[in-house]
Amino acid sequence: MDYLEMINYAVTIPEDYKIAEEDDQVRNGVMVHIVRLQPAGEVVINGPRIIGIFENDALVSLKDLSEVPSGALLDEDVAVEKAEQVLAAINPEYGNGEMFLRVDYQEREFFDEEGELQYFPVQWIKFAGYSGNYAWATLGSGGKLIEVEYESEWDYFRGRRKTEMWDNDDWVQAYYGQGPQLASPNALA
Repeated sequence: MDYLEMINYAVTIPEDYKIAEEDDQVRNGVMVHIVRLQPAGEVVINGPRIIGIFENDALVSLKDLSEVPSGALLDEDVAVEKAEQVLAAINPEYGNGEMFLRVDYQEREFFDEEGELQYFPVQWIKFAGYSGNYAWATLGSGGKLIEVEYESEWDYFRGRRKTEMWDNDDWVQAYYGQGPQLASPNALA
């Protein structure tokens, strides 16, 4: 299965989305391959996008900010069940045996193709793995998958994430010295 097939297995890639950028970077001390999809294949920072991160041909992180989901958020018990199914289906190597921790209610945002800020509520469903690291699935309205991540490491001393955030445009900008450092609990760039 190729990268686009793996992304499309998890979320629906809109027809006008093309590969805007591919890169290899280090995540948790291991080389990963990053695939960024955007309308017409043009990089627009914080614009509508889908970003997949692959380690050894397995999807380890995915962010889908291609549209604002519609409908209501799921009941918590339904959301947790769906998150467990998503984690197991997308990456069976990491998605089995995770222990449910909590559901947080957060927001996600992006600038649409007209440059208007779009934001929407999500359910961030966090799990602990046997490795001591974390995994989560983030669901928008109607249970739409917005994010999934496996093997996220935590820097307990600094009280922030340790795993690099290659799917976060603001973090990447900070990493390259083109934007401010993000506040905790985001990783240091």
